Amino acid sequence: MSAVCPGCAAGEHALPVPEALEDVAAAAVDPPAAAHLAPPPAPGPAPVRESAAVAVLVALAALWLLLGVLAMLRPDPDLGRHDDVYRAGYLLGGLVGPALLTAAALVVRTVSRRRARRREEERLRVQHARWQDLVQRWRGGWWCRRCRAAFFPAGVLHPGSPPSPALAAQHYPAWVLGAGLPGMWGEGGQVLS
Repeated sequence: MSAVCPGCAAGEHALPVPEALEDVAAAAVDPPAAAHLAPPPAPGPAPVRESAAVAVLVALAALWLLLGVLAMLRPDPDLGRHDDVYRAGYLLGGLVGPALLTAAALVVRTVSRRRARRREEERLRVQHARWQDLVQRWRGGWWCRRCRAAFFPAGVLHPGSPPSPALAAQHYPAWVLGAGLPGMWGEGGQVLS
């Protein structure tokens, strides 16, 4: 398929944007324009954040552990008159509670990360579908070596769409994203800013 540039009305200098970017060595596209003509970046996963509940549970466990250690370091509060179970509870109680809170924090962390991962997978699925549409639109663009302008032939942006005007490289990403659709044409095919 060949396309006619709306700027110079010639087709022999026009080539698809992906081919023009491969032809940077032959000076089809200068490096600043090539940065604007690059394909849309693929969506990536967002970092998983920790749950606030996990932070609260860990802070409580640390506080309880500190209090337990301080209790064990106090002078003997006459534990000799109590049985062995009471003494063991008194000495180890400051360690069991923090251990239980830490275990609860691990369970909450596991559950919240699993939920966050599921939400992230769904978000990525939706974004990936949108990204594939953007890449298709990006592949539909053409670059004129003579005018040093990008354009979209008729029907590329959506079925029945008119051809776009000649676009400066910096306007190309907006048209790929769909912001440069019919409301952007001005008189004489100029792009409205």
